[in-house]
This record gives sequence, structure tokens and C-alpha cells, in this order.
Amino acid sequence: MLEQPGRIAARRVVIWAALTLVVSLLVTLYAALHIFEEAIAPELNKRSQLIGVTVREEIERALDYGVPLDSIAGVDTYLEGVLDDFEEVEQITLLSVSGAIAATATRQTQVPGAEIQTKLADIDEPAWISLPILSRNALVGELRLETDPKFVSTRLRNVVLDILVVGLVSVLLLFELIIWVTAGAVGKPLDRIFSLLREQAAGNFKHVIPAPDAGELRRIARRLSDRAIDLSERAGKHLQLPALPQAYFVDIRLPLFIFSTATEISGAFLPLYSRDAGGPEWLTPNLAAIAPLVAYLVAIALVAPFSSVIVRRIDPRRLFIISIPLTAVTMVGVGLGNSAILIAFWHGAMALVYALATIACQEYALRTASRGEDAQAIGSFLFVILGGAFCGTALGGVLANRIGAGQTFFIGAALVLLAGIVGARTIAPKIGERIRQQTVYAREPTGPPAGILLNARFIALILGISVPTNIGMAVFIWYLTPVALSADGVNVADIGRVVMLYYLMQVLAGPIVAQLADGKVGNLPLLIGGITISGLALSSLMLWSGFWPIAIVVTLFGLGHTMCDATQYSQAIRIAESDPRPGTVQIALSGLRLIERLAAIAGLAASVFLVDNIGYDTTIAGIGMMMLTGAVIMVLVQIVTTAQGKSNTVRSGK
Repeated sequence: MLEQPGRIAARRVVIWAALTLVVSLLVTLYAALHIFEEAIAPELNKRSQLIGVTVREEIERALDYGVPLDSIAGVDTYLEGVLDDFEEVEQITLLSVSGAIAATATRQTQVPGAEIQTKLADIDEPAWISLPILSRNALVGELRLETDPKFVSTRLRNVVLDILVVGLVSVLLLFELIIWVTAGAVGKPLDRIFSLLREQAAGNFKHVIPAPDAGELRRIARRLSDRAIDLSERAGKHLQLPALPQAYFVDIRLPLFIFSTATEISGAFLPLYSRDAGGPEWLTPNLAAIAPLVAYLVAIALVAPFSSVIVRRIDPRRLFIISIPLTAVTMVGVGLGNSAILIAFWHGAMALVYALATIACQEYALRTASRGEDAQAIGSFLFVILGGAFCGTALGGVLANRIGAGQTFFIGAALVLLAGIVGARTIAPKIGERIRQQTVYAREPTGPPAGILLNARFIALILGISVPTNIGMAVFIWYLTPVALSADGVNVADIGRVVMLYYLMQVLAGPIVAQLADGKVGNLPLLIGGITISGLALSSLMLWSGFWPIAIVVTLFGLGHTMCDATQYSQAIRIAESDPRPGTVQIALSGLRLIERLAAIAGLAASVFLVDNIGYDTTIAGIGMMMLTGAVIMVLVQIVTTAQGKSNTVRSGK
């Protein structure tokens, strides 16, 4: 983790750059939207007139053969075909000279997503075009054509939303690029200077800072290094002094961000993609939809028990690089899958190597963290993961809507390879071991370190936070939100925009939550508040439903999950570090990951049965009630912990 001077410099540059980009993007989009609408309105009127004239000519041709207006065969079918060919036409009515309706065709269904766009637009009254119908210069009827006044505006706004999504992705990418550049030029060199100063102030002159590691601070680094070399030579030592060994989480931020973006590119449409692919007769549509999600969770659950062994035997950099080509191959396999079974197989294989890559990155974050900054270390790791998930979900929804779901996976595979190339150049090859915080016991505990899994506080954390939040994420965010919105006629791009709200809240609130957890607020209040917000949000779907309620609930659930996500890992580490037996931290984290995945698998399996019997909204509300129960468990833990703390204080006083 960077020291305060480097963080301040990076934060200032990032904030101003992001604000400049966002403001300029919004102003440009607003101006372009209004200019284009004004320019195209006359052309749309001409097009509507041309459609009406074309329809009238076809009807008058039939009248020239002596067929009465109300007896023209197939006129209803013809008018419905006109609606299919021209989406801006809402209704066509053929009236006799007396005003009676001879034939009519009305658009029964909206273009997917149009209703959503309508609520964002200022809609005028429907535009009518009236044309007389003549037979041998005699007025025999009237053709009325109703056009949709929001046709252009809704489609323009759809394009604008796509551009805005790409703009937000660009902002996050810019954020990571600026952090990377600023850290390399100022942050890390400044931190190395302060570290070397602290060493030399303590009488340690064993390290130097090479010029490439000093960035723009080469002169200061050279002066301090020369001092160490001079003192070493005076002491009669002529060995070349080694470089100051330091690694930073910022080294892995950019490759991890690109990797997360690539692997989450199907977040908005994976259940729909798998469901539409179908499979054997015994595989129902709901089972086909959750098949890749279950395979994903099963694969990660298989890796979880071995994560502590893996990170001890393989250094994080090598483990991340090994995972890159395997991930790319599996993503291509998902894109080529022509059945739900194959899609689930390849997605599960992708999950195996994805788990290895993220375990490597999490270990890197923990080893580079300063003492007492567990929540901020994991928070930074999750911020990058979720920032990439936000970008992948949003960008994937746009791409799938434009080029198709299968082809979107190929773009994801290319991004994975890019992440590997960047990681090979930025991740430090050597990194130190994490220093554990030791607690002094009157009597040292005995037994295997796996006993931490039976710790009462750890069990309460699992039952109150980990299990319900992961069931909520897997069932509500990954499965039911895309499926429920698709059933309401929402297109893939709009589904992606809704799902990305979950990740957006985590990106925005994550750093603040991490600071509060490591600061005065602490872990338990944030855990209780987060699980309560999530539970109330999901339970509210018993009272309302539809596109906007789901969007709001997704946002609130994202906020609540943010308060619990990094905080629960920090709390698990604190609980494990209170046990002096070696290996407890890694076992606690591995156990937490495993239980999370098993809970999500069980939740998905149960949701298939529940959705068929009680519906989407009731199933989601049931998960919310389970979360509120978890909040009660955590409140009881807080009460017991506080009571024990007071009791220990009294005993110490005596």
C-alpha cells in the first residue's frame, strides 16, 4: 500500500481528470442529442407522409378494379405488414366516407426497452397524418396514420445511454491508468524515499534505490544511496548493496482491472445466453439458465480449500500469469458453446483459473498491506475487482445487444490476454510475507489451526453475513434480475445498465467503507448496517414490482453488500489473528470462500424450485427476510462482544 504522500498526489490527479472527462462527456451528449433531434424531425415527417402515400396508392389501386372500400380482401394483413416494416408507425386506420372503420391495425407490443426510454423523455401527443382516398376523383374514404413521436428520441437516448456506459467505463479505466502512471512517477518513488530515510534514521544503511525505481526523484535517491554506499565502504564492505525490496498493490491494479472486466463481460446476459442455447429434454429453461452459474460456483468452491496451500507454494505473480492463457481459452469455449451443458462446462473451467488469478491478487494485496489496514487492503482489491465487474457488465450488455452474445466472449478473451501482457510488465517478481499481529495469551491454545472454523464469532459471521449476502448476490443479481427483466421485455443493454448499478455502488462506496472499517466505526456496525439495508431492500419487492423498483432495489442491495463485503474478510482476519496458531488466517479465508460458494450454489438450486412455485418477487423477498435474520444474529454478537469487553476491563482493573 502507498504511504500518505503518494496517495494524496494520486487522488488529486485522478479526481480532477475524472471530473473533467465526465462533465465534458455529459455536455457533449446533451448538446448532440438536442441538435440531432431538431435536425431529423423534418425528415421524419417527410418519411411518415411517404409511408401514408404508399399505403394509399395500394388501396386506391384495388379501388380502380371496382372493389368496394370495405370489401378489399387481405387489407388487415397488409396494414399489419406495414407496422412490421416501419417501427415508427403505431396505428393505421382505414375509414369509409361515412366515418365507419373499414380496417385497422395497431401495434400491440412495444419495441423492447421503449417503455424505459419513454419514462426518461418528454413525450408529445401522437402525430396524426390524414390522407383522402379517391376512386375516380370521388372521395370514398380516409386513411389515418398515427406515428410515434418518441420514435427518434427513444432511439437516440438508447444510443446516448450506450455512449454514457462507454464513457463510465473510460472513466474507470482512466482512473486505473492515472493511478498506475502517478504511482510510477511520484507515489512509489516518494514512498521508497521515505522508507529509505526511516531505515537510515534507524542506523540501517544496507539498501539503495536504483535510478529506474526513483522516477522523478532520482537526485534525492542518488544522494541517499550514495550515503549508504559511502558508509558501507568506510566499514570495509565492498559488496554491491541490494535495492530496497518493496512491492505495492498498485503494481497489480491495472492488470487485475482489465482481467476482471474481461471475465465479467457476460454478467448481464449469461443466464439468458445459456437458456436460449437449450440442451437435452430433461433440462428445463430455468435449469439451463442457472447451469453456468452453478458450474462457476462449484469450480470456485473446489479451489477454495486449497487456496492457502496454493499461495504458499506459488508466488502471486507466477500464479496470475499462468492463469491468463487458460482463462482466454475457456472464454472462447463459452463463446463457441451451442448448448447449456457445453456453456456450463467451459464457464466452470473458466471459474477454476479465475479463482487462481484472484487468489493470487488477494494474497498480493494482503502481503503489501501495512499492519492494521486489512479492510483497506481487501477493500482496494475488491474495488478493482468490482470496478472491472461494473465495466464488464455494462460493456458486455452493449456489445451483446450490438454484435451478439457469443461474439462478446471473444472480445473478453482478447482483454484477458491484454491483462496478462500488462501484468507481466508491472507485477513485482518478489514480495515479502505478511507479518501477523500477535496476541499474548495466558495459556496458548492447542490443536490444529483449522479449529478457527469452530470459533463462535467466526460461525456467527458465516451465518449472519456471508451466507445470506452470497445467496442474495448469486440469486438476485446474477440470476433473477436478468431473467425477470427479460420476461418484462427489457433488452440486454438495459439489463446490463440495471445490473451495473450494483457494481457502481460498490465502486463508489467501497473505499469509504474500508476507511470506516479500519477507523473509528469498526467492522461490526458496518456489517449490521449493511445486512439490514440489503434485507430491507429485497423484502420491499413484496410491495412493489417492475423495472424501476428492481433498479432501485439493485442499487440499495449494492450499497448494503458493499458495507459487508470487504468488512467480513477483515473481520475474519481479526478473528483469526486473535489465535496464535500458525496458518489460522489462511484457513479462515479459505473456509470463508468455500462456505460462500456452497451457500450460493444451494441458493441457486433452491431458487429454481421457488420461482416455479411462488414467483420472482416472493423468492427475492424471502432472501431479504433471511438477511434481516442475519442482522439479528450480528446484533446479538455485538451485545455479547461488548459485554465480554466490559467484563475483561473490570477484571483488568481489579
